Amino acid sequence: MRQKALSTVHELAKLDSRVIFIGSDLGAGTLKEMKDDIPKQFFMEGISEQYLIGFAAGLAQEGFIPFVNTIGTFFARRAFEQISIDLGLHNLPVRLLSSGGGMVYAPLGPTHTAIEDISLMLSVPNMKVFAPADSHEMNILLKVSIEDPNPYYIRFGKGGEKVVTHRFDYFDFKPKIFGELNSGIFLFTTGITLQHCLEAQSILQSFGQNLTVIHFPYLNDLNLIDLVSIIESNAIIVCVEEHVPRGGLYTQVLHELARLNVLNFKIYQKSLPKEFAINYGSQMDHLELNGLTGPKIANYVQSL
Repeated sequence: MRQKALSTVHELAKLDSRVIFIGSDLGAGTLKEMKDDIPKQFFMEGISEQYLIGFAAGLAQEGFIPFVNTIGTFFARRAFEQISIDLGLHNLPVRLLSSGGGMVYAPLGPTHTAIEDISLMLSVPNMKVFAPADSHEMNILLKVSIEDPNPYYIRFGKGGEKVVTHRFDYFDFKPKIFGELNSGIFLFTTGITLQHCLEAQSILQSFGQNLTVIHFPYLNDLNLIDLVSIIESNAIIVCVEEHVPRGGLYTQVLHELARLNVLNFKIYQKSLPKEFAINYGSQMDHLELNGLTGPKIANYVQSL
């Protein structure tokens, strides 16, 4: 997903001289083709994320559209003040390309896990928060972002995720529905956990159990108005997310249902724990440990 995001930035930059790429010591050879092709639109800075945000904000004030890439936790924790004041307060069109959402960098320890980033970024006024599921959705999101005046935080995963959103050829900010809406059981999810929810859907369908998966790539406004009548018909909702329990998708769903005055529903959550991880292992190890893989999600739904 990250590689597709960077190649899309190069593609956009060739078409629009306002597009600037800024990286934070991303390694030799990153976007070398862009650097050679249009060097005046390419900047590779050092390990200085707070400075990067100020730099991007200055460029945006001069009419450019900066795309800034670094590890998610360095945006959400280290540069949060600059993101809030430099980007949010001035409402500047800077795109934060957040590598390694959730537990991608778990082998480097809890300092590198972006587990509360969605919550933090949703709290910044004017910031639009996204968690695309695969490289296809990432590509169409970046292309539609060019004319939006707001700042973006875009969370993506490790890379190599199976493409599951190919039937959606335009990013319209709406939830993406997989399955029939009359199943009575809904998995609400965002980002790369969509793949795991679709696997759970397939497992349960093999046992004759229908299940609807709804993916929310845009997290500010969940747009549940069209689902109210279905949710109120005693539906079961399970929110599945690679995030701490508070402040992410589950919190946003509850907020939106309260705003719509929807009262009759059953909602559950499968997420990362509220604690920092103490177990060593890969992203998949942690998803397995916390019940966020397809078979574990399917077992949880059956238990309900």
